[in-house]
Amino acid sequence: MTPTGEDLDLTRSFGALRRAAWLIVLLAALAGTGTYFAFREQTPLYRAETMILSAGSQTGNQRVNDTLVSAPPLPPGAIKGALNSQNVQGVVRDRLSEIRELTPAERARLAADLNQAISTGKGETLTIAGQSDLYGNGTFLLSALHENPRVAAKLANLAGNALLAWDTQRGLVKVTAAADVLRLQLTDIERRIAQTGADTRTPSSLRQTLLTQRSDRLDALNRLLALEKAVVGSLTIVAPAAVPSRPIAPKPTRNAVLVGAFVLVLLSAGVMVRASLNRRVGSDRDLKELRLRLMGEVPRLRLPRRGRSLLVALRLGRYSDSVGFLSAGIRNVLPDHPDGAPIVMVTSLFSGDGKSSMTASIADARAASGERVLVIDADLRRPSQVGLWQMAAHAAEWVNLPGADPLPGEEARDLLGALQHPDRAQARRLRENLHLISPRPASHDPGFLSSVAFRHAVAGWRGRYDLILVDCPPALAVADPLMLAPYVDGVLIVLAADRATMGGVQRLLDALVLANANVLGVVLNKVNPRERTTRYGYGYTQRPSVPLYRADTKEMKF
Repeated sequence: MTPTGEDLDLTRSFGALRRAAWLIVLLAALAGTGTYFAFREQTPLYRAETMILSAGSQTGNQRVNDTLVSAPPLPPGAIKGALNSQNVQGVVRDRLSEIRELTPAERARLAADLNQAISTGKGETLTIAGQSDLYGNGTFLLSALHENPRVAAKLANLAGNALLAWDTQRGLVKVTAAADVLRLQLTDIERRIAQTGADTRTPSSLRQTLLTQRSDRLDALNRLLALEKAVVGSLTIVAPAAVPSRPIAPKPTRNAVLVGAFVLVLLSAGVMVRASLNRRVGSDRDLKELRLRLMGEVPRLRLPRRGRSLLVALRLGRYSDSVGFLSAGIRNVLPDHPDGAPIVMVTSLFSGDGKSSMTASIADARAASGERVLVIDADLRRPSQVGLWQMAAHAAEWVNLPGADPLPGEEARDLLGALQHPDRAQARRLRENLHLISPRPASHDPGFLSSVAFRHAVAGWRGRYDLILVDCPPALAVADPLMLAPYVDGVLIVLAADRATMGGVQRLLDALVLANANVLGVVLNKVNPRERTTRYGYGYTQRPSVPLYRADTKEMKF
């Protein structure tokens, strides 16, 4: 059955988030700390603000309205464009020499920034915020940024004054144009008067008309020159810029918190999405989707202390409880064999899933109950059973396997030799009713495991045992497990919890089915008990106060 798990699994996501919580928090803290120190080293930046009021052209006093000449209302957005023009920022640039706090280098750099704002229409040194309505009414904040707070205040005031001068100049445009027209008319009238000849006591009607026109134009021009002093703009400075006391940047604490929170959320979301989309086998629900039986869950094993074998650690407390539960489950699902002991092959998907330690612990549990058990280490490339049993294996007595009676010096004490010559095969006696056959130490050419020899050899051995366990390498790594699978009574798959993907387990299952194997089920190894709601009595038995094996006594107590 192909796994159907492409939808988001929030339960799995939150589980993955809990496991990675410490790493996520650590990375977020490091990002926030780095941000804090990076921004703390930056030069402080101050902002000074000038408040400017934009009002309409009419006031509440009619006499004032008739006397003053007001600039037309500013349309929305016009004041922002004016700030970045030559008429404002150019004036500020030309008056930078008035700011004594600036060094020559700073003055040149600031002038370059203002020139760039004029050419591009966008600047960061001088900005304005606010908006006016259709009638030209509104409030604006003109801001100036600089590393020196006094310079920032003076820049804001210079820009405000330049902006007001530009606004006033808008009102003078029509008055100045009218005065220029009157001057042109007066020039023309003077020319025509000169053409009428010398002044006589009785001037001609034409000359009299021209003199009257000159008098009217002079009166109008004088009135316009008087109006130039009454022209006002629509902008007014409400509050000049003051010297700022606190910088606006950098803000290392705020930036550190923001960056840390962003990294925390980003990593958390990434972990949750990855865990949901990359389905991994970690519970019986996952196995049900693959139509596989969960045989048992074995908790994660702590590394044994120096001088203690891994197998002894498996006998303590919660580990022995879970292995006993697993051993009983295997006994219930194995079919009865008329010729003797059932043969169980133990394999895995990856190296490191714990299939060898699981084989040894099941064998130890069954032997402790009085059953006769034979363990065959069929991993020719990485044999590990001798290392698991340690002193019990190295100091073990060699015993003849069923049907064997070798002459001295002709014993077959390795797996390949025992399969080729069953009549000379010997095994290590780990305890009275527990025997072990292991290959030679791994080499570059480990040899070839013959399925025919395996079938004939175990057929003669199974009558003297109650259970035969075959420790095989990962089934998709080498061909040996698939070659032996048809000749065993059941295959037990060991998977490290939350390591194998659903697709990988499906490929393993397909390969075993094609090999005509009887898959008993799956053992989830290295389970974290804190993440399981059902713990099957983990830690129910009392832990022995005296270790079962001591390096100084060099003996194994069963």
